[in-house]
Amino acid sequence: DAIVLPDEAVGIMIGDVGGHDLYAAAAMAQTHSMLRALLYDRRTPPSEILTQLDRTLNATADVPVTTACLARIEPDPDGWVLRWSTAGHFPPLLITPDLHTEYLHAEPGLPLGVSTGEHRPDHTRSLPAGSLLLFFTDGLIEHPAHSIDVGLTALADLAATHASRPLHEFVQVLADHHPSDGQDDLAILALRIPASTQSPQLPA
Repeated sequence: DAIVLPDEAVGIMIGDVGGHDLYAAAAMAQTHSMLRALLYDRRTPPSEILTQLDRTLNATADVPVTTACLARIEPDPDGWVLRWSTAGHFPPLLITPDLHTEYLHAEPGLPLGVSTGEHRPDHTRSLPAGSLLLFFTDGLIEHPAHSIDVGLTALADLAATHASRPLHEFVQVLADHHPSDGQDDLAILALRIPASTQSPQLPA
């Protein structure tokens, strides 16, 4: 999900609940609703919101182990800055205007539903104007015939090749030509960072 927040930041959330049945789908819907409400209501760093989400789920719901990435894209005097925290999820992929690709690897933190007492780190990165930021789930890259690193490299190459396309076309190309085996659900969320402090462009 992506939402414009009251303080003019853009909130980004993506995640993956363990399992593929109706129970997993219901758990994802419940987790999404809680996280969206916390993100909209609070101005705290993403790590604190994930910590509160984990505590709430632990106390009120029977949700399987879940990975998540929560981010805020905030206006900055020099443009935009990304602040994010992950719960065992894949890092975002940054594609700069000169088509350099970089996975924003950082301490990932534990998945939700493992331990509510562990510290969750926050991370910060300036975003170049005109760059693309890609969030995704493992269904986009996992294939039993090769390692995760092979899938990540293939995705980065594919994203760089098509980064100049309009966002809805860019996302569709990734969905149609992903390096995974296509056996798992996939989610893709891409944003383009503007040259000014207008809100980042979200996909249609």
